Amino acid sequence: MRWQKVRQVILLFALTLVFATQVSAQTGARVQGPGLQLRSRSPAPSRFFPRSEDAPKPSISRLALQSADDPSEDPASDNFQSPPDNPTVDGSINQTPRPNQAEQNATKDQEEPSSKATQNQDEPEQDEAEEKGDPTKLLMNALGRSDSPVKVYGWIQNSYTGNANGVPASGINFGVNPNFLANRWMGNQYYLIVENPLEANDKINFGFRVDNLFGNDWQFNHMRGLFDSSFRLNHFAGYDPAQFYAEVHLPYLTKGGLDIKGGRFFTILGYEVVPATGRPLLSVPYMFNYGQPFTHFGMLSTLHVTDRLNWYNGAVNGWDRWVNDKYKWNYLGGLSWTSKSGKTTLSIAYIFGPNQYPNYPNNPQITLPGQVEVLRPNFLAGRINPNYKHSSRTLFTTVLSYKWSDKLTQAIETDQGLEVNVPGVGPGGSNKNVSWQGLGNWFLYSFNDKWMGVWRAEVFRDNNGIRTGFADNFYEQTLGLIYKPKPWLWIRPEARYDWAQFTKPYNDGTRGSQFTIALDAVILY
Repeated sequence: MRWQKVRQVILLFALTLVFATQVSAQTGARVQGPGLQLRSRSPAPSRFFPRSEDAPKPSISRLALQSADDPSEDPASDNFQSPPDNPTVDGSINQTPRPNQAEQNATKDQEEPSSKATQNQDEPEQDEAEEKGDPTKLLMNALGRSDSPVKVYGWIQNSYTGNANGVPASGINFGVNPNFLANRWMGNQYYLIVENPLEANDKINFGFRVDNLFGNDWQFNHMRGLFDSSFRLNHFAGYDPAQFYAEVHLPYLTKGGLDIKGGRFFTILGYEVVPATGRPLLSVPYMFNYGQPFTHFGMLSTLHVTDRLNWYNGAVNGWDRWVNDKYKWNYLGGLSWTSKSGKTTLSIAYIFGPNQYPNYPNNPQITLPGQVEVLRPNFLAGRINPNYKHSSRTLFTTVLSYKWSDKLTQAIETDQGLEVNVPGVGPGGSNKNVSWQGLGNWFLYSFNDKWMGVWRAEVFRDNNGIRTGFADNFYEQTLGLIYKPKPWLWIRPEARYDWAQFTKPYNDGTRGSQFTIALDAVILY
């Protein structure tokens, strides 16, 4: 039986090499542009000296999904739909994990595989676990290390997205992320996780987790200050240390105890997440891509108040940024609750603090949504930003999910964002308060063990154009399927329609709507 597992692993890596070869051939030409927004992948206008055409041109709770980035976090599972109670594979709190459902679930999922691996040590039981789709089994069992406390696992994701409007001159599908390259193959995530998850018991114990992201999505999850110019934009060859943190479980204060982690981790805000295995579709909504942070650097505590209520508190250095002693601390917190029946989950997460930069940047290769950037030539580049500590950004996200039946689950998310004293947005480059709001709805219907249908509908309002580059209302409807012919293979086709109410942001500013058809394949190992 062990040789059979070894052959499966060899097959997976052979497929990986084939995909990598195809991706490399497709990503040879670099898309030229003045400066690409990290998550929008579209030209980023200077917000410090806005041009007249740039001015009012009229993103499941991660807390509950915190374990979703774990390959074991199946989008078709109950955990994927319920926001808060999953201890997390990645260890972050988004409303699934951030108190983010995805991350919380991810943490739990990671812990569960470890305990299962210890229990299932004879080959028949291993085979049974494999049939159930345990994502850690293929590699760990092939190495004969299924009972090891340290887990090594991951996935490979490749995708293709076609734009019905044709290929824009920039080659960018505005608003569609992370599959933003029009009519091209992408090697999105070649993801490897090494972790020793915490044990939820009455003893002090320690854990850690390291997530390695190779592929095109390196720029999707990029943090300012690390590898800023190390890799070419829109190319497969890139790397991002998606997560790396240490954590400790303290069996004090409550029956469930207190968990504390420190390092870089996924946010707990919102429903969807960065890891491909933690979200139901290939593409992500505007509210996630443009309206929320992806990662934080700092510390986060999770107090298990009861077996159904978790309380999150943390101090982080802001949104998507590396270590800098000039950064001011932000507060990150939230609550996640699961009903007694397990059908209803509610996650509320919030963050506030300064999030511009202490010094004005100078034409960075990647521009994060909401950041004031300085394009050359500009005498302010590199100089001190006197408004940094006064430009406070606040974001609240609420995720409510309900399991209507064994087959149908619904999730609703609302976001409210506000940032004060943002330089360059007001008349003549003056300071101005900006805001954005989002509303998203997901229906997930499980036809059987192999097929799941997904429908996502969303509206995102960028009141001042600071998040997307256009002051407008953005709408998006996406229909998709999750097909699992094997527990370790996911195939996800989707059809997506985007439109803006007042402006023309698509096809390099020439169209008011956009229709895309996409497909991705995810191999778990």
